[in-house]
Amino acid sequence: MIISKIKNFIKLNFPFIAKKLIEFRDTNNLSRKIKSQLNTNLTKQVHGKKIINIEKGIVNDKTINNFVSYTLRPKVTENIIIESDNYNNKDTAIIIQGSLKGISEFTQQTIELYIKLFKNSEIVLSTWENEIHSFPVKKYSDKIKIIVNNIPKNEPHNINLQLISTNSALKYVKKKNIKYCLKTRTDCRIYNKNSLNHLKNLISVFSIDTEYKHLSSRIISSSIDTRKYRVYGLSDIFIFGETTNLEKYFEVENYISSLEKHFGKYPCIIKETAVINEIFLCARYLKNSNITLNWELEDWWKYCGKIFCVVDSSDFDFFWYKYDWKFEQRFIQNYTSDFKQALSFSDWLNLYNNKSFQFDVSKKEVWRLRDGIIAQ
Repeated sequence: MIISKIKNFIKLNFPFIAKKLIEFRDTNNLSRKIKSQLNTNLTKQVHGKKIINIEKGIVNDKTINNFVSYTLRPKVTENIIIESDNYNNKDTAIIIQGSLKGISEFTQQTIELYIKLFKNSEIVLSTWENEIHSFPVKKYSDKIKIIVNNIPKNEPHNINLQLISTNSALKYVKKKNIKYCLKTRTDCRIYNKNSLNHLKNLISVFSIDTEYKHLSSRIISSSIDTRKYRVYGLSDIFIFGETTNLEKYFEVENYISSLEKHFGKYPCIIKETAVINEIFLCARYLKNSNITLNWELEDWWKYCGKIFCVVDSSDFDFFWYKYDWKFEQRFIQNYTSDFKQALSFSDWLNLYNNKSFQFDVSKKEVWRLRDGIIAQ
């Protein structure tokens, strides 16, 4: 408070000195170096406003060869001031599916945030019978829908876990006649209040290719782990669309039998692409939509532009609490090669706007069987 008064006094009475001090602050290499290494005041005002209200820790940056920037997101909802803009999202549900093991508190805070951000939306938590004990069911039973699923038998890659927990939630949403659904996971969170409205606007603006009108509208995924060079590599972490389309996408038929029905026996590799996880889900959706697949990158890019839509995770202030989560650009950007894993919105727009557009096919992800195990 005293320092602030001194600053204001100098600005008012000695503007020339104030200007020189500001120039010294902004151009002095020593000052810049010290400030870049140690930040003890993370709640200071930046351009007139604080980014966060509470932070007891500090950031100590010892990097030498790189610029480091960081994003601050409150862990608990009570430290977030919600924008006053109102969006009517009664036609949209949010599914939070998956395990609560080790992240029950994180998931609770996500639900608290969504209750404030998306007041009109149905929120569904779909998890497992052996993990629900860690979650305060009574506290939320009248605020959200909680679905407890029986755990399926072990199977490769845990695909059935996602199919069962997602499909049971989608069936509930469908019974409620809710048109749209955003499927997320218990280890993910979005902070942007406009997210659902933005997704519906994208559905409206980018209508599905006329050849596939029977699918009604596009399915939208995020740049987080949607792979540019992975055949049918649409991420299943964050996925949005009409409820009927998502129900088809996450059809509950178990992985092994569904794999044999459509693609072959496990372990299944077609033209050097493993039919597992998100690849299996995307390919099966296309197959169930009477689309012939040739398992080439060009085929993936074609249907990505015509049937799907990929948006940047930053548009939703998306946070994924897993896999080196502090390196937020881990899928989006690297400066060590010309191989960018993620498909960004700008990449997708190239595919949408130019039907003959292609990336470098030589960068295709290749899978092999090693001692009977699928590996890259």
